[in-house]
Amino acid sequence: MDDKPGTLSENSELLFSFGVIADIQYADLEDGYNFQGNRRRYYRHSLLHLRGAIEHWNTEGRLPCCVLQLGDIIDGYNAQYKASEKSLELVMNTFQMLKVPVHHTWGNHEFYNFSRNYLMNSKLNTKFLEDQIVHHPETVPSEDYYAYHFVPFPHFRFILLDAYDLSVLGVDQSSPKYQQCLKILREHNPNSELNSPQGLSEPQFVQFNGGFSQEQLNWLNEVLTFSDTNQEKVVIAIFPFTQRPLTVCAWPGITEMPWQSFGLTSVWCVSSPVTLTMVATLRILLVCTTST
Repeated sequence: MDDKPGTLSENSELLFSFGVIADIQYADLEDGYNFQGNRRRYYRHSLLHLRGAIEHWNTEGRLPCCVLQLGDIIDGYNAQYKASEKSLELVMNTFQMLKVPVHHTWGNHEFYNFSRNYLMNSKLNTKFLEDQIVHHPETVPSEDYYAYHFVPFPHFRFILLDAYDLSVLGVDQSSPKYQQCLKILREHNPNSELNSPQGLSEPQFVQFNGGFSQEQLNWLNEVLTFSDTNQEKVVIAIFPFTQRPLTVCAWPGITEMPWQSFGLTSVWCVSSPVTLTMVATLRILLVCTTST
């Protein structure tokens, strides 16, 4: 098939579409810059972009089946000004204007504002939208990480992964998991500032990134095996995983990236409000965003 992923040829049939939005990073603040100081941030104006995206999706001739919100829904500055809950409520109220379901993933800015326990019990936990595969308990995710799968259209399965399953962010510092993750981080990053990749041969090992536990990867393998057996096409939504720059890759070295053996044929990196249309051309489509 010569057509590029995401395009429709004359012989293609539109099966369904879905929306993708990432890095809203709302805060009730004047414009500023990102962590590196090289990119302008428009904190208040991000709600205008969100409303514009929602209006676009709501007025589509054929509504998307759902929207994937890929993390960093509010900015980390909210924690500094004790405005995390207020800002999250404002953004979530804006999402209520949308006519279709929203599936949320979590990025580093979620953990700058909230603990993992808080997120698990918040409106950013959309596991209630997951699909239950009868007679296949191995495809049920553990409560120890935030991941699930669902079917928006026959023979298509969407999988949301927890890229901060292994992370020092949002975890009680007295917990064994925090100590485990800090050990992994320090083994690869000797810098006193753990968010700095300076001098690192593996610059992805910084504090604002995270990784996958073997338990989550084993579960993902079971879901992919089920999809492979049943000839389903798979969309993986994840935060963060990009090829470049390396500082926005999930921690590797913990285990092999599981989709390498499942015929990954395309990687789409999304960091702004867009609507994506998917047709039955790929074995696995990876939808991802960057981390800053």
